[in-house]
Amino acid sequence: MVLLPGYKWLEVVPGRRGGRPTVKGTRITVDDILEALANGWSVEEVADNYRIPIEAVYEALRYALETLRKVEVVAVESTS
Repeated sequence: MVLLPGYKWLEVVPGRRGGRPTVKGTRITVDDILEALANGWSVEEVADNYRIPIEAVYEALRYALETLRKVEVVAVESTS
């Protein structure tokens, strides 16, 4: 198990959910949380339905934001 630096609730466990970040002690991934929020669940509903702390939901959002900021998108103009 590897706790992610700067995160209290997120960890990576080799072999668990393909090595994607999960909420500590669960199989709930950051992308599970993002999908639920994208489908209209409130932060409270995510926490209640997945039985995780609200703080873990907010940490997942912060992790997603920080990960996205590291991605460089290259736009190529289409000639067609």
